[in-house]
Amino acid sequence: MCRHNSYFYSLLAKHNIVSLLVDRCSAGDKRTPYHNDFFNEELRRGIPQLANLLLSEEEDKTKANASGALSNLVRNSNKLCQDMVSKGAMQALLKLVEDCSVVIPNPSRKDTISESPLKIALFALYKMCTHAPSRLFLRTSDRCPVLGKLRESGDDTISEYASAILKKTAQP
Repeated sequence: MCRHNSYFYSLLAKHNIVSLLVDRCSAGDKRTPYHNDFFNEELRRGIPQLANLLLSEEEDKTKANASGALSNLVRNSNKLCQDMVSKGAMQALLKLVEDCSVVIPNPSRKDTISESPLKIALFALYKMCTHAPSRLFLRTSDRCPVLGKLRESGDDTISEYASAILKKTAQP
């Protein structure tokens, strides 16, 4: 919210938001929204923005974070799966995977692989495949063949995620 300018600073201060967030960070359960779908209805409208970040010229860390956020939205519920497809998030994740896969075939370049959002995007797709609407989308996507290629990537984690996604996609 504050990356590009100070637009929200006064509201964050007025409503004591930063202090509340700091207090939550020191509490025992640091990731309450992560554990259930309580906020999903409010977060639904953020799906297109997260999908756009995946396709933008943003830095790789931002794309990895956006991928992780999308994954969290389907972690505990399938309520937002249709939105993931209809609002372009799954398409954007597959495009990101496709774009990142161009640079990874050389396993000796571990630095390139670890700096890439590829693993997080694959993990997000894997988590989405827990739900039938996501599996159906992947089965019919023209970008899905990149996953077959990634099974042979030479990076164990990438190969494992790609194989797991393809295996789950084969389920009804």
